[in-house]
Amino acid sequence: MRKYVLVIPLMLACGLWLAAGSPYAAEPIRIGALFPYTGNLAKLGNETFHGADIAREWINRHGGVLGRQVEWVKGDAVDAKAAVGEAERLITVEKVSVLFGTYSSSLSLAASEVAERHKVIYWEQGAIADKITARGFQYLFRTCPRASSFGAIAVEFTAQDLAPKLGMKAKEMKIAIVHEDTLYGTSVGTAAQEEAKEMGLNVVATEPYSAKAVDLSSLIMKLQAKSPDVVIATSYMTDAVLFWRQAKELNLQIKALVGTGAGHGMMDFYETFGKYSDGVFNVDFPVIKDPRVLDPKLRPSLSEFREAFRRKHGRDAAVHATAGFVGAMVLFQQVIPKAGSLNPEELRKAALSLNIPAGGTWQGWGVKFAPPGHAAAGQNLQCFPMVMQWQGGQLYIVSPPKFKEKEMIMVPLPSWDKR
Repeated sequence: MRKYVLVIPLMLACGLWLAAGSPYAAEPIRIGALFPYTGNLAKLGNETFHGADIAREWINRHGGVLGRQVEWVKGDAVDAKAAVGEAERLITVEKVSVLFGTYSSSLSLAASEVAERHKVIYWEQGAIADKITARGFQYLFRTCPRASSFGAIAVEFTAQDLAPKLGMKAKEMKIAIVHEDTLYGTSVGTAAQEEAKEMGLNVVATEPYSAKAVDLSSLIMKLQAKSPDVVIATSYMTDAVLFWRQAKELNLQIKALVGTGAGHGMMDFYETFGKYSDGVFNVDFPVIKDPRVLDPKLRPSLSEFREAFRRKHGRDAAVHATAGFVGAMVLFQQVIPKAGSLNPEELRKAALSLNIPAGGTWQGWGVKFAPPGHAAAGQNLQCFPMVMQWQGGQLYIVSPPKFKEKEMIMVPLPSWDKR
């Protein structure tokens, strides 16, 4: 009988250990995933979430976070009003202490106010409007660059890299700046205008338009009248396609098109235009293809991410999916483990303590958040967009030199009938 008496306590002890230590037995970590899954912004909202979900699957396969599996609690932020309502629901009904989202600046601006009021962490990895991190919020953290850097880099690249390639002096070039008129486009377009003015460049046209426009022919004709050498454009997916299609139909001849994120960084752009996308530039979050520029510890997970995304979605991960993956991995691997819990105050301290050098994330940049009192509190000060160019169905980094993957091609762009 004695051996059975000994076995029972042992079994009980094992059961307690399994309940406490197994990541599958512990309560999951629930994080609010606030994106536009439906509506006009759904294309890029879902793309970003898909990347973040690969990060969740990866971290769960490797033991979870704090020994627990990670689950998303989804909220559909179809517009700003819905973003506010869903943020409120996720916090007060679902009881999440971290909101992850939203990719769109207008949605992020609205939803992050709700999180700040409830003292809940808002973790942004895609929305770039400067205003988001200019409000002195304590619980907002953004891993990606600001709009002002997109606009500034687009102009600097045009003046410093494109002008010599075109055999022109920077101040002789005629530049047109066009942008959709939401917070995203206006922020980037305004920054581009300010940088061009500071550099003394010749901006011949500044044209905002509605992202919901179904005809941009009048905009194309305005540009034809101004004959710009370079167009710097800020567009979502639908309007990016509409603009380039009508530019071809109306035979708008320019020497270069420099996109600034969103639509010009999506595979849909290449799938729509094929060879007519070749030569188009895009200032955006980078998609690193050469892992040698990264911390060696990141290389296995980068390969796993790409392979998993390809298996699940049948295509390569583009810019927005990569941004979702990177933002989630920093949260899962760095912030929550360092905090030791989901307590928002501990998460704040953990986030503010990060100091990851350049090359320390899967997009090539580092992580160092601006502290409270800074003009951009919560902004990652170690991140920066890079300049890429469509070449044969892929976006290759052409600037800065440290990350360059290919030399520029098709500068100037040939006429439409010769491409």
